[in-house]
Amino acid sequence: MTLQLTSTFRPLTEEAALGAIAENAALADEGRRGLAADMRRLAQSGLLRRLATPGDPVVQATLLRRIGRASLSVGRLAEGHMNAVKLIRLYGARCHQSRHLTAAGQGLVFGVWGADGAVPVTAEPHSNGTLGLKGRKRFASGLGAVSRAVVTARHGDDILLAIADVTCTRRADAAAWDTSGMRATLSGTYDFDGVMAEGLGAAGDYLREPHFEGGVWRYAAVHTGGLEALAEEVRRAVCSAGEASEAQLHRVARIAALAHRARLMVEDAARRVEAPGAGPAEVALSLAAREEVEAACVEGMTLADRALGTRSFARGHRVELVRRDLAFFLRQADLDGKLRQVGRTLCAADAPVGEIWGRG
Repeated sequence: MTLQLTSTFRPLTEEAALGAIAENAALADEGRRGLAADMRRLAQSGLLRRLATPGDPVVQATLLRRIGRASLSVGRLAEGHMNAVKLIRLYGARCHQSRHLTAAGQGLVFGVWGADGAVPVTAEPHSNGTLGLKGRKRFASGLGAVSRAVVTARHGDDILLAIADVTCTRRADAAAWDTSGMRATLSGTYDFDGVMAEGLGAAGDYLREPHFEGGVWRYAAVHTGGLEALAEEVRRAVCSAGEASEAQLHRVARIAALAHRARLMVEDAARRVEAPGAGPAEVALSLAAREEVEAACVEGMTLADRALGTRSFARGHRVELVRRDLAFFLRQADLDGKLRQVGRTLCAADAPVGEIWGRG
């Protein structure tokens, strides 16, 4: 399905779009609706365009936080769209850029699918610049909502990028996505056997820094939005209970401080990684920010459980959904390797701690 804005679509305010997304998050989690309508709301409000247009990275981090606060699943697709369009801007030929960026501006949703299935995706380059694909992708987020995917594909020892149409429902298997969290993303499998795709960039572009690992700040921004959603639920519950105990007030203060710390780490990482000349130190900061956000989220989930008690585990309670989604979303690939990279970068630095990331 192709999502496009037309003159018949009524513009939405950011507040209205995010409010509707938050209101429908439970229905999406239950499988009673998909995320295509939510992505259309992001397009109608201009949020999708603002995310995918080069600008102040702190502003973009703020938008990702707000979307994640409304729905972590929608935040995951919004981050994927942002990443895909960025890759097209970085590595696409000028003629291809114009076509795809125009489509994105009209509301077409893009994604990045990098995880291979049991049969990895391989590519056979053709003289006209297209790639013949074979194999399957798993964790293909946004089945039914994403129309174009930037796909990684192997060609010998090289990793190539391709832009593929992923609207063929016969190739998609959402049933393969059977998880306790982030269920609404429908991150199932997609069969690329026989698909002809458009080549993007040169071999190895996908892994180039600071845009590969350095871009993890985008995920962390969405995670921070989930933590803020938990903090707000705790604040509301404690404030509406009348005379709050000292312990409950402490929990409100602590979880709000955790969310604020996470936001500041993400904003600093985003600003530094996206600045011209960003290098290993900035990439390491982004990875460290992701680690700090995870720690804040884990502590925040514990605080929310202590503050709200058993009611936060009831089906339909917002905290129950956010907790499940956030706990799953935090489990990204090779987290120990990411932290190891931070440590190695710090050990190789000439400046002392306090100065390595203290400049700028």
